[in-house]
Amino acid sequence: MQYSLLDKYRNFAIQHKKIIVSFFCVLILGLFVYLFQVGYAKRMENIPFSEIQELLDELKEKDKDIYNKVEVKKVNKIVKGIDVSSWQGDIDWSKVAKSNIDFVMVRCGYRNLTNDELGIDKRFEYNITEANKYNIPVGVYFYSTAINQKEALEEATFVLNLIKDYEITYPVVYDFELFDEKRTKNVKDVIINDNAVHFLSYIESHGYEVMLYTNLRGIEKHWNLDLFKNYNIWYAQYIDKSSYDGKYTMWQYADNGKIDGVKGRVDLNESYIAYEKIN
Repeated sequence: MQYSLLDKYRNFAIQHKKIIVSFFCVLILGLFVYLFQVGYAKRMENIPFSEIQELLDELKEKDKDIYNKVEVKKVNKIVKGIDVSSWQGDIDWSKVAKSNIDFVMVRCGYRNLTNDELGIDKRFEYNITEANKYNIPVGVYFYSTAINQKEALEEATFVLNLIKDYEITYPVVYDFELFDEKRTKNVKDVIINDNAVHFLSYIESHGYEVMLYTNLRGIEKHWNLDLFKNYNIWYAQYIDKSSYDGKYTMWQYADNGKIDGVKGRVDLNESYIAYEKIN
């Protein structure tokens, strides 16, 4: 007896019914998740202008008394620094102060990778208090996963209120690295660029130097550097000689540095501008 192609398919389907049903269930579930992610990203992008303006007005009123009281002059010279976070654990800043370090960049906080929660770095208060105590020039950086302008402004005011009582001479840095992953899935680069500009401009309006952190992949694939002509760049590439010939004023050139007072490895940086306090 000969079977038609349709009969063969029908027999196969009967014999493997459970597998086929499971396959289509997974397919439908995957499609649902994808459509939800895309829809969520679209909703986040399309926050009404009036809502953003109301938030901005509210933040301006809330933060009106926050202004960097430290006067800083920028000197063109090469200085060496490190950047630290809770990953470095307890740091002996008395030893760091006696090393050959000219400045330190301290992580102040972050937005969670999978939800919209803001967090303070567990060692921020200790690190910045100790660095100020030993007169080590300090800048800070915030790890962002903002997906719209509203979140970027929330992050900016969050940072301002964290640093307002400390002596900040080096820049406040916007560190965004999670392109099209986890909570930033399907968020367009144009939105991410816009978020960074709003964060930096808001912080700058309160008297702080500002800077954008990035690496070669970010520059080549995501950032529109024409939007950041008025801002300095902190460039990361762990190599003896940078392969990027564009403009940047700070270079994170290693992640395996050894500094007295820091247990384990630490990022090493070279800045081509020294931000010096004016007494």
